[in-house]
Amino acid sequence: MVVCDVIPNPPRTPFLRRAAERGATTLDGLGMLVYQGAIAFKMWTGYEPSIEVMHKALAAEFGG
Repeated sequence: MVVCDVIPNPPRTPFLRRAAERGATTLDGLGMLVYQGAIAFKMWTGYEPSIEVMHKALAAEFGG
């Protein structure tokens, strides 16, 4: 079973923690936020952003 949550902060919501405790694979909302930001960055600047850099920065900020 895969359980997803669209909330990016905190990355490990109570919903995802409970799902993981029951053996589910979990996906947090951080990736969605990163890719939304990457699309907006590309649209505004014309430059392709580094997904890895953006993900690391948001994970550090949100404690993920």
